[in-house]
Amino acid sequence: MSFYIKDLEIKKSVILAPMAGITSFSYRKFLSEFGVGATYSEMISDCGLIYNNKKTIEMMKNDPNFNRPYGIQLFGGSKESLLKGLEVIENSNIEYDFLDLNLACPVPKVTKGNGGSKWLTKLDEMYEMVKAVVEKSRKPVTAKVRLGWKSVDIEKICVLLEKAGVSFIAIHARTKEELYSGKPHFEELKNIRDLIHIPFGVSGNIFSVNDALNALKITRADAVLIARGGIGNPNLIKNINLALENKEYDENVTFEEQKQYLYRFMEYLKEEKGEFTAVSLLKGLAPKFFNFNFPFIKELRSNLSQKISSYSDIYNRIREYEEKYLQTN
Repeated sequence: MSFYIKDLEIKKSVILAPMAGITSFSYRKFLSEFGVGATYSEMISDCGLIYNNKKTIEMMKNDPNFNRPYGIQLFGGSKESLLKGLEVIENSNIEYDFLDLNLACPVPKVTKGNGGSKWLTKLDEMYEMVKAVVEKSRKPVTAKVRLGWKSVDIEKICVLLEKAGVSFIAIHARTKEELYSGKPHFEELKNIRDLIHIPFGVSGNIFSVNDALNALKITRADAVLIARGGIGNPNLIKNINLALENKEYDENVTFEEQKQYLYRFMEYLKEEKGEFTAVSLLKGLAPKFFNFNFPFIKELRSNLSQKISSYSDIYNRIREYEEKYLQTN
């Protein structure tokens, strides 16, 4: 299955969703090996770009050999600042394929600055902002949205975004008020296919192949975006692709397989950020590689989230677990 973001072909219908603090260059590089159709940067602050913040600039890092097509996700609270941020991106040497506008983030530190899903409370301003960005951008412009702020306004939102010139819409099937709790409301998207003429993707609680197939069936979307469900479970992407191609897939995993996936990701992360920063991030990420029904696995997950200060600690905790629970006589 493939579709186009303007003239850009997206060859796979499984997309790696943007996640703050997660979709760094190393994470995108790691997941690209499992068949994602496209990847996004973490949220990039327009003000961070305007003031040449080093960390913000580094977050856009990309390697075209691994991450293509690649979108830079920009957020901000005003049309003027977003346009200035876009100018910085276009004057940089970062290779990217599309610009994504974050109109979905529900966290207070973003919405208090009028960014993210706050745009969904001012649809006329949203339209004018998006239209201005589309007119200025050299690349296709896409948008990430939610169903609405408190109420469901997604049909109106999508129609306005298409009118403003976006080439793809990614929809998280919850309102801002719901954050990430409860079940996503894919049924609210069942008419979107008949209202707009551009491709769209859906996200929300995609933790299994059946979750993805069900979301696509209800919404008739062109793509499914994988977020939290793919952290530590890269085979999810591969298996959804196989299912969409009507090929056999196996959602079972082995401890050895998950261990090797973690080690590969660790090397990418260390290369990008250095061991000290990588270890700090891995306290939250490494345990997720073992969210499976292995013997006494909670003990390992706990040890990986607390008792590590170096890569050697990670290797040791895993080796201790194997010796204690997985050795066979």
